[in-house]
Amino acid sequence: MERYFLGNNSGNGFWNEYDGELKRADKVALIKGGSGTGKSTMMKKIAAFAQKQGHDIEIWHCSGDPKSLDGVYIKDINRAVVDATAPHASGADIPVVKDRIFDVANNLDKSKLDGMRDEIEKLIKCKKTHFMRVYQHLKSALCHYNNQIEIEKQGVDEKKIRRIASEYCEKLFLADGGESRVRTLFSRAISPSGENEFFDHLKDKCVYKVKGGAYAVRVFFDEIYGLAKGTFFRVPLSPEAFEGAVCGDVAIVDFERAGSADGEIIDLERYESFNRSDVLDEKNNAVIQTALAVERLNRARESHMGLEDIFVKAMNFDGNEKTLEDIKAFLFE
Repeated sequence: MERYFLGNNSGNGFWNEYDGELKRADKVALIKGGSGTGKSTMMKKIAAFAQKQGHDIEIWHCSGDPKSLDGVYIKDINRAVVDATAPHASGADIPVVKDRIFDVANNLDKSKLDGMRDEIEKLIKCKKTHFMRVYQHLKSALCHYNNQIEIEKQGVDEKKIRRIASEYCEKLFLADGGESRVRTLFSRAISPSGENEFFDHLKDKCVYKVKGGAYAVRVFFDEIYGLAKGTFFRVPLSPEAFEGAVCGDVAIVDFERAGSADGEIIDLERYESFNRSDVLDEKNNAVIQTALAVERLNRARESHMGLEDIFVKAMNFDGNEKTLEDIKAFLFE
């Protein structure tokens, strides 16, 4: 089992990889339903069932609340179940045959929501307002990150770094390492508890750690991305850039993203020459703005939890158990 994020709060707004992942899957169960309707609990049960059956799975966590799930991918049979409500609303690509919608909102006792409309609308409005502030702060953080990139760019030998990346790609057989396609995911995400990160993609891998400034690392992975097939991991604040890749049994990651993993260091710092105090100022400013975004994410989550409290009391969870069995039948038939 491996854990990732399929979506993330970034400097460009909410960024998700739903379309790419779901279009490639052979079957997808799309669960619809609002806060508190039990979608995440159902997906956790499906993940446990799949593991018990001996399947290889990925857990896709929710960046808005990493304890909740956005989806489960059953890798060996190329099938998935996902939360298909906003902000990652998804429709059926090929209805019934490939994708099927399961609406757990049908299991709500609507009579128990009588008189709650004003409170529900208030909480939804509060949540939207907090997310508006989240993305304002993250946009500001991205501006500082881009300033850092521009400062570093002036003192980086890009040609040499691209050549080194190409040499490693050839040396490690990354271009023909058995991977059939390119995937893009997040191994970390900006969430209400800060930056949540998983290191599952490094388990049992031969790890190479790329050491250098943000721009040098970006250039290195940009070159790898153009040459190799495998799974690439996006930078949460600036998802156009990558900070790691897994190709076959080889993992190459930004030195700061290697956790406790041992491995050979690919030193790019020798090809850098810029004012590091100016870079540090921009990095610190980005950290401050990201922290302010995290604070707002917490307040948005409080509104979300208020909505959950309302809808949980109106749910018929026995109906969810029937829906769960229908999903299992669809995915594992």
